[in-house]
Amino acid sequence: MSTSHLYLIAVPAILACAPASNPSRTTGARPAPSRSTLLTAEEISTANVDRGSAYDAISRLRPNWMTRGTKSFDPPRTEFPVVFLGGNRYGEIETLRNLSADQIEEIRFYSPAEAGGRFGMQGGLSGVIEVSLKKR
Repeated sequence: MSTSHLYLIAVPAILACAPASNPSRTTGARPAPSRSTLLTAEEISTANVDRGSAYDAISRLRPNWMTRGTKSFDPPRTEFPVVFLGGNRYGEIETLRNLSADQIEEIRFYSPAEAGGRFGMQGGLSGVIEVSLKKR
């Protein structure tokens, strides 16, 4: 085997072992939050759902947030995520119909495990949808 053949094998092997570049590490910027757990005012406006309610925006752009979780097993019942507004419990998922989508700064979904850590016992067994309104 000649030396040129070794180079053809060695170079791809070395490149495959090199770490991937991370722009947030080199620029000092924070990585963007997961798009599956955050819904911003900009995204709501871009999708043209800012004329409806927060419920409409979520059901169109993040329908997976509205799934039911098991509340109890005897008898089996289910519940939807709990809604928080400004850090306080706002109500059940239907209360999102009372919030106009054009008032929303961002909506964030917390899984049941994350909700328990952040909101305690009020977090619910199906997670939390936290709404932040725009400043007036």
